[in-house]
Amino acid sequence: MNRLFDINLLTDAGWTEGEEWADCNPAQDFNGVFHRIYGESEEDDVPTYRIEPGDKFYIASDKNVIRDWHPIRDPWYLDISGSEAAPYSIYFGIQKGTADIDTNIENHAPFIVGNANSLFDISANHFRFFGLKMKDSDPAITLSGQVEGINVQDAVLINTPLIKTEGYRMIGWVLRNITFIDVVAKLLDVPLSSSNVSLQDINATGEGDCGLSVENWHSEVEVIALTINNEYHQYDEDGVIYHGLTFGFGSLATVRYNTINGFSGNAFKFYCEADVKGLVSDKCGAGIYFAEYATARDCMITFLRQIEGDSYAYYFEKDGELNNCGCNLDETGGLGVVVMEEGSTVTVNGGDYQINPPLPFVTGIGNSTIILNNVTINGVLYNETINLGFGDSWRGEKASTTLETIPTYNNAIHFQPFEHIPALRDAVSIQGNTEPFDSVVVLPSGAKVASTTAGSVRFDPAEAYLHLDPGETAVDYFRYSTAENIYVHQFTVQASPEVGAKVVQPDAFSGSGWAKDGERYTANNTSTSLSANYAFEEGEIYQISLKLEGRTSGGVIPSIGNAQGQYSHNVEGTEVWLIRAPANAAAITIAGQGYTGALLNVYVRKLVRTENPSIPELEATVSGSDVELEWYLTPIERITDTVTPRVTKTGELAESARNGYYDRNGGTYLFEDAYSVGRKSTINLRGGDNLEVFKLKVTGGYRGEYEKWQNAISPEMNGGPYFENIQACYIDCDLLLESSRGVYSSQFGNSDVIVFNGLTNAETFDARGWVLGMRGKGSSDGVIDSKKRTEVNHSTFIGGYRQFRLNRNGTGLVANCDFITEWGTKESFAPSQSYTLIHIWNSYVDGVRCVTIDQMKSLVRPDDHFSDVGAVRLNAGSIGVLKTYPTINDHCRVAMTDMEFEVSSNGGSSWSDLDVPNTGLPGVVGCFKRSLNFTSGTYQIRCRCLNGALVGAWSNTISITV
Repeated sequence: MNRLFDINLLTDAGWTEGEEWADCNPAQDFNGVFHRIYGESEEDDVPTYRIEPGDKFYIASDKNVIRDWHPIRDPWYLDISGSEAAPYSIYFGIQKGTADIDTNIENHAPFIVGNANSLFDISANHFRFFGLKMKDSDPAITLSGQVEGINVQDAVLINTPLIKTEGYRMIGWVLRNITFIDVVAKLLDVPLSSSNVSLQDINATGEGDCGLSVENWHSEVEVIALTINNEYHQYDEDGVIYHGLTFGFGSLATVRYNTINGFSGNAFKFYCEADVKGLVSDKCGAGIYFAEYATARDCMITFLRQIEGDSYAYYFEKDGELNNCGCNLDETGGLGVVVMEEGSTVTVNGGDYQINPPLPFVTGIGNSTIILNNVTINGVLYNETINLGFGDSWRGEKASTTLETIPTYNNAIHFQPFEHIPALRDAVSIQGNTEPFDSVVVLPSGAKVASTTAGSVRFDPAEAYLHLDPGETAVDYFRYSTAENIYVHQFTVQASPEVGAKVVQPDAFSGSGWAKDGERYTANNTSTSLSANYAFEEGEIYQISLKLEGRTSGGVIPSIGNAQGQYSHNVEGTEVWLIRAPANAAAITIAGQGYTGALLNVYVRKLVRTENPSIPELEATVSGSDVELEWYLTPIERITDTVTPRVTKTGELAESARNGYYDRNGGTYLFEDAYSVGRKSTINLRGGDNLEVFKLKVTGGYRGEYEKWQNAISPEMNGGPYFENIQACYIDCDLLLESSRGVYSSQFGNSDVIVFNGLTNAETFDARGWVLGMRGKGSSDGVIDSKKRTEVNHSTFIGGYRQFRLNRNGTGLVANCDFITEWGTKESFAPSQSYTLIHIWNSYVDGVRCVTIDQMKSLVRPDDHFSDVGAVRLNAGSIGVLKTYPTINDHCRVAMTDMEFEVSSNGGSSWSDLDVPNTGLPGVVGCFKRSLNFTSGTYQIRCRCLNGALVGAWSNTISITV
């Protein structure tokens, strides 16, 4: 029986069968009519409803009174099942006859507008909906149970989701001829394990994540004639890549005649086998991705916008076919038209491919084969088989490959000399990125390359090769293109020389509360431990690194025997610890701390330390009950150990009102045990061969000519000449200035404690700068401002505008450093160009250990002038936090992993441990100066260095009276 509902009726004159419009019910009474039962029932607990499967419900408006509306009593509960042969049908439209309805929704049917709840709550099977029109409302349908046989046709939804599945599967659903307008979230997410779903004639316009996804374990899902036009990809706002149509893993995906436009990511991604035809991608970040075997016919890819990541037309993880497909690509970047992973074979039959050189036609991510049968590429017909190696590209011929000659290690930024790769100067794309000199490109391995206009790249292995043991190597590569040619440059990456082989295999751990899948361990709110057995050597230091992935709560902490790691790890990403093995330690444990997520990449290695530990030179200053300890350690190598200085200066530097010392005659300089007070520049030079500074104390306060530019060490002008080597050890400087906040026109707007200058030339590329044991404070700009390769170790940065500024063509290693921000400090780490890469090891900002870049972005001071700026911001992708012990140059390194301090109050007849902060493992942080508080008395203090398991001699003993 038909039941008719008028949306314009506001009051009920009494329930009717409603078979004619003259005798219809108000739409607001839908729930009551749908659930009407007979007065008597054969069984009291089983109602007999007046409706029967196959009944039709018409919700309509008189053609003369068409108005927007929304239900008052909703949702409408559809909890009475129809049958597969006789479903319930619900029509929306305009009254046309005495018992008929106009279902032409394009022009006539009224909209449901501003509905605050779902219109339908469905918990029963077999319903059909026709002509639904909704605008600016909550989801049209919410599932409150597992249902089958739902059919939605001829619907229009404006800023309104169609279905809120609540995770219930879609089984036997048909969605046909549906228009979505102003989609702001996924237009549809087909839930896990859905089956027998047909999506046909769907048109959508929207923004951001307005695509369609089919979740894992699907079966018999087809998508026919889908069109999605993304009018604003939103990447500029949220930095998230969104894809058009995505199929998770499951059975075969059948997709026909779909058109996807304007997404920041892929137009199509298939993680299952796919049989596709007539797919079109335009203005998306990439085309079609096939993770399993796939056959594609009559597909076309145009205009890859490449917002982030790799762009390509067709990507095959495994075997596949392209039949009469094509592309029309104007860009010169991208991985290639066809990209293939290790072991894949792709057959291309026919098709017309128009590409703009030097975009490759095919690129092999691994060893792979492509077979071309009557394929037209830029008007040339090809019939050939091409075997590709790792990183090979082909466009008529294979790209030439060059193997890097300079050793490349997994724990250091690889720095190439000036014009090391001459053709790179003319590059129009790097690894498909069309901004070759303005971006850091992430390689498929996870390593990074940053290219310079000087014909060289910086290669950052990041975390891609932490698994390598001594003697093992891995090959990585990047591809670059000039206007005419494609080139490949390969690196052979070696293991770090600082640590030994893995002593525990990553898959050797076990523990209750943890699920194990090879080298991956997962937990759900677990506080139990993973453990593995190994006979650790007493006193030796072991490096443990591991990665947290998909973390939602808690963290982990490792221990060797009863020696626990120094801190918990509770952020997404990789952390590293150094732990000295106690006696009789036979196991390593990783304790969960209410942890939920995955744990992987567990690498346990012994630190390789062979040098006799340094012997400290200890000093102290007493002020009331406060004692300031200060000590000095001679670096492994001083410049003047092997080079005789032309100029040697000690004591006070006071040449003029402006300069502590000024010279422009070059050669080698040594400043040792020197100081200055109130000078514009303490050391003011014009380049030379070598500069060594050892113990320099600088107090600012200069007011006079050129007061904008004040420095402790200013060894070079921007235009040169430069020093080949600069070694600055134990610089204690306070310029007595406040941050300029970036206003360089201000009175003291461009003052740095240390400035290393340079340009884009061979001289700068060859130059090196090392800073050890600095305490820098009171600068208006950078504490250190460098334009060359610079290593900083055991130093403290206090205040300034941008604390460690790296400009032009420099790279930086910042190890064991402490950054203290003040009012007006913007970033702690500030590379000015994409290729000025920085590595960070065991360093802190305002007492917080630097672990990941995302975490460092959140390290803000709400009371600062820059209250919304974190420790990193500018070119954050150029900064990396090391996850294995760094290799530090001998001019910037001391033979010491950690230190011990002792105190005696009885003339040295007995000693006890003295707690000196931040001097233990994983390493001494900051400059070698600590303030301690003592009660009244006379004390003796001494200290010594440890270098791995090696124990150094005691320092001189100092006596203090408090």
